[in-house]
Amino acid sequence: MNNTDIWDRATWDAIRRARGVTYGEIAEACGITYKAVSKWFYGERTPSLRSQILMAKCLNIPLTEALKRITDPEVRAAIRSVIL
Repeated sequence: MNNTDIWDRATWDAIRRARGVTYGEIAEACGITYKAVSKWFYGERTPSLRSQILMAKCLNIPLTEALKRITDPEVRAAIRSVIL
């Protein structure tokens, strides 16, 4: 199965902290609860790909760089249609 995960908890948490973005701000951007976001960053859960994309936007993480890890052309096309 192809990798469709752009989530990197340690890196994204460092970016979140450096940019001063709170769990609440990420929750609002993703349309989910604060508790769900905290579980992602504590390693208890993994965000859906949709949430990963919304969170990347919230944290100003360049999605073109993150998308390099996804190799399935259909998944890449679907993601591009959402973010462009």
